[in-house]
Amino acid sequence: LYLFEVRGRSPCVKNRRVASSAMSEKKKSEKGNYLAEGDKIMDGGSTVMISYSRKDKAFVKNIYDALAIDDRNIWVDWEDIPPSNDWLDEIHKGIEQSDCFIFVLSPDSIKSEVCNWEVDHAVKNGKRIIPVVCRDVDYREVRKELASLNWIFFRPDGDDFNAAMKLLLKALDNDLRHARYHTKLLTRAIDWERHDFEKSLLLTGQDLQRAKHWLSASALGKEPKPTTLHLSFITASDSLSTSMKKRKLIAVFFAFIVAIGIIWPSWGVFFFSLVFSPFFVYFSSN
Repeated sequence: LYLFEVRGRSPCVKNRRVASSAMSEKKKSEKGNYLAEGDKIMDGGSTVMISYSRKDKAFVKNIYDALAIDDRNIWVDWEDIPPSNDWLDEIHKGIEQSDCFIFVLSPDSIKSEVCNWEVDHAVKNGKRIIPVVCRDVDYREVRKELASLNWIFFRPDGDDFNAAMKLLLKALDNDLRHARYHTKLLTRAIDWERHDFEKSLLLTGQDLQRAKHWLSASALGKEPKPTTLHLSFITASDSLSTSMKKRKLIAVFFAFIVAIGIIWPSWGVFFFSLVFSPFFVYFSSN
């Protein structure tokens, strides 16, 4: 899914408008933060997708207007068009590239097939899901992935909209940098998976170190948690990095043997080096 700085129609799907708030140009200097160094993606507000029933469109418009005043990219499908493969691909991309997934709870949305598809994909990709209630629903009819979360109430008959918005903004900004790195790694991992696990797409150098630090932070309780694809991507990257280091070490060792043979042409020393080298290679490869 493509996010635009101005309102417009998606170039991939007709009759679909992608709404986006403007990103700020402010720059932050946070040396020592492994998630900030060299990552422009860490600046600005969160990227949000809103999933809702078309019967709640007026409410969603209010939420969108309230969120758009901050530095946030907001993805909303305003058009009621029939599902298609291209349309579903765009929805999936929108979810994958969003830091947070807002689900508008209402009697219609919890029964909507399309809304449930969107929740399925958000759960699969480990997204931070924030349920907001615009109309009362029967708790027993809400799927467990949503029922187990904290709900924010925006009901028109008694709930304070401004107070609820403060709770929503707090939920969106909680561990924001961690959530944004979750999104960044996810999009790279998905690209790696779609290209048949091409080694050239794996993480290297500082990118790999940041990913490992992010994984450690997740283990200490930060949300959202990594998905299986995150773990596979980082593990494969680390394995390739370790393998390349061993190969370099072996290459240096054999260069050392050749140097010995040239500088000190003693058959005893050279023969010992040749006998020892297979053991070195074996232990370096394990």
